[in-house]
This record gives sequence, C-alpha cells and structure tokens, in this order.
Amino acid sequence: MRILVVISLLSLVFSCAHKDAGKGLVKLSGRNSSEANITAESEAYFDSTFFVGYVDYFPETKEFYTALFYREGREYPDEDLLEAKLDSVIIFDDDWGRERLPMEEARKLLVLNGLDTLSIFNRKNELVCHCPLTRVEYLWNGLESYFIAVFESDGKFFEQTEELYGISSDFPVEHLALLSVQEITDGQFNEFLQQKLDISHTREWDMRHYRIAPQNETYSVVSSFSMTSNEALSYLTLSENNAVQILNTEVNNYHYLNILPVPIQMNGKPLLLISAGYPSSDVLWDYLAGFDGTRYEAIDHNRIHVKDLSGKWEHVVAQAVGY
Repeated sequence: MRILVVISLLSLVFSCAHKDAGKGLVKLSGRNSSEANITAESEAYFDSTFFVGYVDYFPETKEFYTALFYREGREYPDEDLLEAKLDSVIIFDDDWGRERLPMEEARKLLVLNGLDTLSIFNRKNELVCHCPLTRVEYLWNGLESYFIAVFESDGKFFEQTEELYGISSDFPVEHLALLSVQEITDGQFNEFLQQKLDISHTREWDMRHYRIAPQNETYSVVSSFSMTSNEALSYLTLSENNAVQILNTEVNNYHYLNILPVPIQMNGKPLLLISAGYPSSDVLWDYLAGFDGTRYEAIDHNRIHVKDLSGKWEHVVAQAVGY
C-alpha cells in the first residue's frame, strides 16, 4: 500500500519539511491566505477550486481513499475529543484500523471541497472510474494516524501498488493537456545529467527520469546523501533539446523521491504530484506543486484554481460567470 501521503497531511511535519508549502497557492495566485481558503459555499460567483492529489486503494472493501487536510486553525485538535466523535468501526485489527467520523463533524474539521466525486486516473492518465464520496474515516496503524476521504468504486478490483491520482469530477476534463508519461532507466542519460549539472562523480546519486510526450521533455529527480558528512543534496530538473534546467534545489534538507506529472498545465508546465522525504528516515510526504515561471511551488491543500492554469481556460471562466 502506498502510504507516502500520511505524514505530509499532519500540518506540523509538512510545514517543517516544506517551508513554503502553506504559501504555495498564494505565490501562484497572488491572493492572500484568507482568500486562498475560500470554500465553495462562500464564493459569490464561479467555484473554480478543484482537488488534485494521490489516491490509494483498500482491496478489503474495494474502495479508494485520499488523505485529508485540516482546516486552518484546526491543525492541532484534541485527540480525546476526536476519539469521542468517531461513531463506528469499519475495520479493526491488531496493527491497523479504520473508524468513521460523521460528516457533520468532518466538515467542521477538514477541507472537503472538491471531493464530492473524484475522477480517478492511473499513471498512464487513463480514467479508472468516477467515484462518489462515501464517508470520512480515521485511519491508524503502528506508525501514524490521519483522516481520509473514502470513495465508492465500481466494484472492480485493483492492485494496491498501482499509482493513482484523483481530480474533482466537475473539472472540465475536455481541456486536459495531451500527456503521456514514461519512467525511463538510462545510464547514458545519468552521465549526461551529471555533466550538465556539474555534480561530483565521487558521490552516489539516486536518479529517476520521467519522459513526457508529445513535448519530448524529461523531468528528473537527482539526489545524494552522505552518511559520513550528513550532507544532503536534491534536484528537480527539466531536460529538453540537450539543455538542462534546474527547477528546484534542496540543500541539507529533504529529497525529491518521485514525481507524477498531471495533464493540467500552469505557466506552460504540467502540475506535479511530488513525493519527498528526509534522507535515512521514515518521514515521507506527498504534495501538489505548480510551476510559477521559475520553480515548482507547493499548492495549498492540493486545490487548484482555473484562473491560474495555462491553456484555453479563459473562456471556461467567462462562460461560467456569464460574460
């Protein structure tokens, strides 16, 4: 089961691990933090807020789920009070369990906008199913506990290991960018990247490359950690036409581990679902990032806004607001 999302959604860890995460949407949209958290109910015109995030799967109940964010000001709830709100057990085992949180309590505590129904896709950007929200649960195991939104599937069985992501079902999917992503293993490309980045050949580098068609671009994560010196270095890069652009660099901080390009563009580049973590630790998390014209920045609560996207979106907003 791919549980990279767990720790990210505990706000304390996420804010420590990714210093600008809470400011990502503000930087990308130019709004202040209170505007960034406007819900569908409070927007007077067109609700252009859509969820984009990793989705996992429960084979036991044939349901999909995604981890949830706390509402602003609700990041540190009283755990005893939370336990008192849970009203029924879905699964209880020695090592893990799932318990239901009533929806009225969930809406007070958690960000649920954009999750009424998800369109779920695999890594090939193929539609798996449209899945309605069933309930909110508290998921716990021996390592951590967190809230999840659980979605009804169409009854088909999926492998736990298949990488999936979801987009709010009312997102205008006819405007999704054409995108094919293939992870490649290429020793010669590793050498090429080392030369272009001018990085040490005496250090061990972990590299993963993702080739995007039809743009013929290659996104890479390149990371190294020295146990003796405790030095850490990690890059997110873009290679195109024999040129390499460094998009993000982390020095003595966390590592980029994996990316999943999503066929929605911001400033001409695809949104990325990024998995990251601290070297030699179990602290791992996922987040949605958008290109701000220079680098990829975390997007608050994994919610995007139509007006921030590239492509033929202007007329979508115009039709919605009636001008």
